[in-house]
Amino acid sequence: MRFTGAKKIRYMVFLVGALLAVSGCGHLRTDFEDPRVKVVSLQALPAEGMEQSFAIGLRISNPNAFALNLVGMSYSLRLQGYDLLDGVANNIPEIPAYSEVPIEVKATVNMLNGLRFIRTILTAPQSTIQYELAAKLALDSRLLPTIRLVEKGNIALTQ
Repeated sequence: MRFTGAKKIRYMVFLVGALLAVSGCGHLRTDFEDPRVKVVSLQALPAEGMEQSFAIGLRISNPNAFALNLVGMSYSLRLQGYDLLDGVANNIPEIPAYSEVPIEVKATVNMLNGLRFIRTILTAPQSTIQYELAAKLALDSRLLPTIRLVEKGNIALTQ
């Protein structure tokens, strides 16, 4: 197959572009590990009208050899199986390599599930509450994807 003139130039441009695209894929990070997010505290904030909010203390761990720059996150928290709290935050600090950073975020209560949760806790008191945190972390990077995490654990109730 012989190309001449403009066809030859188009073919060469296409070939160089394809080679650049393939070689660019080799530079993508393959050693990336998802960060971990743990719930470390949960505190009721003063009510504003009919809306109740909570401060959720989180600890974000970065197991990677490079810093993570987060532009924001969305999150929801299930307690004892009830979808109870959700929120968004955009003031997340940089998470240095091989580090843990504590942050505090605000979440609002789903009132209907909140009432169900309170009823459950009052009828069967427990010393710990099971939680499930679902979070979406948006990284300030075109090469790394948005990270979706689900972390489960227990929160000890203090007397």
